Amino acid sequence: MAEKLRKYQYDGSVDTRPNTAPPPSSTVTRSRVTPPASTSPEKMDAVALKSDILRTLKADISAVIKSELKNALAEDSNALKTEIQAVKLEIINNTAAIHSEMDKMKATIKDVEGGLSTWSDEVTTLQSVVADLKTEVAGLKGKCEDMEGRMRRCNIRILGVAETDGSSSTVSVSRLLREILQLDKDVLVDRSHRSLGPRRPDGKPRAIVAKLHYYQDCVDVLSRARSQAPLRFNGVSIAIFPDYTASVAKARAAFTEVRKLLHKREDVRFGILFPARLRITHDAAVMWGWSSSVMGK
Repeated sequence: MAEKLRKYQYDGSVDTRPNTAPPPSSTVTRSRVTPPASTSPEKMDAVALKSDILRTLKADISAVIKSELKNALAEDSNALKTEIQAVKLEIINNTAAIHSEMDKMKATIKDVEGGLSTWSDEVTTLQSVVADLKTEVAGLKGKCEDMEGRMRRCNIRILGVAETDGSSSTVSVSRLLREILQLDKDVLVDRSHRSLGPRRPDGKPRAIVAKLHYYQDCVDVLSRARSQAPLRFNGVSIAIFPDYTASVAKARAAFTEVRKLLHKREDVRFGILFPARLRITHDAAVMWGWSSSVMGK
């Protein structure tokens, strides 16, 4: 830069040459504007020198700025390229890992699909088997219920007898039936016992379950108990009922509230037919009939 400025150094000499500027009508060939004729030669050289120095400085500064910008941009570009390459490599590695995981998942899904297809066939088969088993179990349950009911045909339940020693023995039950039903002979009782379970907290006696030897005696006892109701023994109310299975007893108990209401009607007769069907008559004509589920459904 100093070398470039030396050529513009001013030595203080004054050019005394006459003004040879072309007339105003001539064509201007220099790029610099010719100062007016009234300007002195010293001022003209100073203006030209300043103009040349400024022009040279602008060119040099522009070149330096361009060089610095190129270097800075080159460094930034290289850094960006390095980072982009690193990111690209990381993306490639992650993509490969993701593809590997997806391949594993696809294989697993195929295995699961195969297993589900197999299990679907198995479930369909099992559903068919279960449906058949349900039908068979329902039939067996009905047969068991019928067999248990037939085994209880000679059983009766006696309610209201105080729980004392020997009150549920066969001899006591036979004497009780003959006395309260006014039978001509003693009823042969095979077995008798209190209903299973602990004593009731309210102090009421548990029912006596008695198995009569002859079915005809059971029918006669139940018939007399219905016709002679209410029954009393030692000043206590006694009730005699058939011994039904748990499911039949539960189904018949569903009509308890209705029976309480019907007891107040003198013009209505009612009864529960086996296993659990309420029959209501009015003026000797059947007016209503309802049945209750027996199997506890």
